[in-house]
Amino acid sequence: MESIPVGLLECSALDKRKNHQLRQHIKDLEFNHHILQVQQELSLDGILVVDENWTMVSYNQRFVDMWEIPIQILQSGDDRKSIETVLEKLKYPDRFMERVQYLMDNPLEQSRDELELLDGRFIDRYSAAVFDKQRNFRGRVWFFRDITELRHSKLLLQQQNSELEKRVHERTAELHKLNDTLTTLLHSLEKEKKVLEEKVTANFQQALLPFLDTLKETPLSKRQQLLLTMMEHALSDLLSSVNSSMQSLRYPLTPTEIKVANCIKAGRTSKEIAALLCCSERTVEGHRCNLRRKLGLQKGENLFLHLHSRS
Repeated sequence: MESIPVGLLECSALDKRKNHQLRQHIKDLEFNHHILQVQQELSLDGILVVDENWTMVSYNQRFVDMWEIPIQILQSGDDRKSIETVLEKLKYPDRFMERVQYLMDNPLEQSRDELELLDGRFIDRYSAAVFDKQRNFRGRVWFFRDITELRHSKLLLQQQNSELEKRVHERTAELHKLNDTLTTLLHSLEKEKKVLEEKVTANFQQALLPFLDTLKETPLSKRQQLLLTMMEHALSDLLSSVNSSMQSLRYPLTPTEIKVANCIKAGRTSKEIAALLCCSERTVEGHRCNLRRKLGLQKGENLFLHLHSRS
């Protein structure tokens, strides 16, 4: 049996290694190609790749479905024929064709715009050039996405915003009108209040004060004189709204405390107040303490002066 030269064995082993590496490289290329195809088909966009000679190099099914490209045009690979199919569906075909031609003539340009179709759809179109490793222009990639629902949602949102702004404007006008009406009403009430106060004051002065003057000239007991004096002060307080001021305190005064406050304001002593109210001096002192507490007086502050300051 003849022996095989060592050189031939080494060449054979080297060829096997090269063949194995080549087969592995082909498998890797096939896998990468498959991954790219999967990505292309799963994309939300319709994708078309055209070379510099207007030949369709690659596309996905979404592109075919979106533009309803006939199978014979796809088989021919002629992008100009596919464009003719697209133009039939566009509202502004001339603009579309002008833009395509411009982009093919200007490789460095990128573009994004919206296409309006005759059936009411809106398509977002994006395009960029494809270059090889030597930076030679090899064609263009086009992405098409149906944005009809998004556009309708934006339009609806704009309409709702416009309607809301209109309502806010109308409501604001109504509130301004209501505010003007309320201001006029308040001014009218203030005038009526002033007129009413003047009438009340005039009635007191013209109807009651003459009777008080007559009573002063009539012989009265000491207690009756005190009562008469208190009546004068009470009427004076009514006219100056002192009692109203007293009732607006954080801790409102009782009717008896108001009487004691009026007596103190009139300069009466605790003994005189007790005789007038038919109670003990100790009770009057208790009312004095309550008055100081409710009026917020500190130790050393004069109750008589404070009551006069409130009027």
